[in-house]
Amino acid sequence: MQPFTEVFVSDLIDKLCIDKVGNRVGRVKDVLIRPEAGFPKVCAVEVKRRWETVAVSVAHVALLNKQIVSLNIVREDVRAAMLPGDELYLRRDLLDRQIVDTDGARVVRVNDLKITQVNDEFRLVAVDIGFRGLVRRLGAERTLRRVAGMMGRSLPEKLISWGNVDLITPDLSAIKLSVSQGKLAALHPYDIAQIVGDLGTQERSAIFQTLDNEKAAETLAEMETEMQASILEGMDKDRAADILEIMSSDDAADVLNELSDEKAEELLDLMEHEEAAEVKELREYEENEAGSLMTTEYIALPENLTADATINELRRLAPEAETIYYIYVVDAEEHLAGVVSLRELIIAKPETRLSAIMRTRIIAVGDEAPIDDAISLIRKYDLLAVPVTDADKRLVGIITVDDVIDAVMPRKRNVLKFS
Repeated sequence: MQPFTEVFVSDLIDKLCIDKVGNRVGRVKDVLIRPEAGFPKVCAVEVKRRWETVAVSVAHVALLNKQIVSLNIVREDVRAAMLPGDELYLRRDLLDRQIVDTDGARVVRVNDLKITQVNDEFRLVAVDIGFRGLVRRLGAERTLRRVAGMMGRSLPEKLISWGNVDLITPDLSAIKLSVSQGKLAALHPYDIAQIVGDLGTQERSAIFQTLDNEKAAETLAEMETEMQASILEGMDKDRAADILEIMSSDDAADVLNELSDEKAEELLDLMEHEEAAEVKELREYEENEAGSLMTTEYIALPENLTADATINELRRLAPEAETIYYIYVVDAEEHLAGVVSLRELIIAKPETRLSAIMRTRIIAVGDEAPIDDAISLIRKYDLLAVPVTDADKRLVGIITVDDVIDAVMPRKRNVLKFS
């Protein structure tokens, strides 16, 4: 193969293809790659001849550039390449499709694709998502660059490395989305939620199929409840129940409240009994009551426990708790007796009992009090969480500052686009 620097797919489409002695073979219709990690290799060039269209193996391609495509065989020896069947056609399958830029955590459109020669291989290296890619496909790139130059401006390329893009499924005729499962899962759940919000129903479903249950639960928690409900309704019911179990009890209650009573009860019946019972309890509160905002995932321990034993308990219980910055101290009847901060616990001597270091002047809110009361307490006393008690002063939950922030300043997301 002769060396070349780079070429865009739009430069190749409809270019003349000749054999090694200069005879016309046909015109380029498409370029094929095999789905693989990294920068995928070009495996064939589709050439349209008068009587047929044939995919010529890249092994027979000698030259590939903006002017011409040349083969290293004679016209009479051109045969259809034996391909596995999972190839992607760059023009047909990727141009004008939506992709996810996992580096920028955004949904963008494929305006063109860049191919570069690496040693003796042609590889797909980048996606053009800019205006220049569109202009190039219209054949007006040179003219526009000249005009821009006369005005003292440039016409920059806007490229995304293919290393930040991979395929969620080879069936792009059904799923108009390109994204790497591994790279997507590595994003922050909020970024995934933002991406999902820019997609249609089918693409949203495809995204969630690639996430494990833990990541799916974290991502759902970053969305508005209407979108959460839409996604869960489209899932297999057993998986939906598993994800609800992982979500915090208050988030699970919120999303179930958006579903029909029949659907909500069906999912609750599939959940583990303990998790389902907590969620059912939260669903009984009115929307404007503090109890509707609380979570039941907190750490409450008896007052006779030592600081050393408490730290051991924290290690055991922390994964299930919403926050561990406060340890709530309760008596045998679950009445709230005091609160110990994590700082106070750490600096206490190992043998010190919680009853000796806990604060008994407790700032708490009733479960049926207005949500505004909880918001006011967290603001006034600069708390990370406020305990919630029932009419008998038993601890029933906590309201965290992040839940208050969401209640006061709902996140503005593009996650309510239904299609």
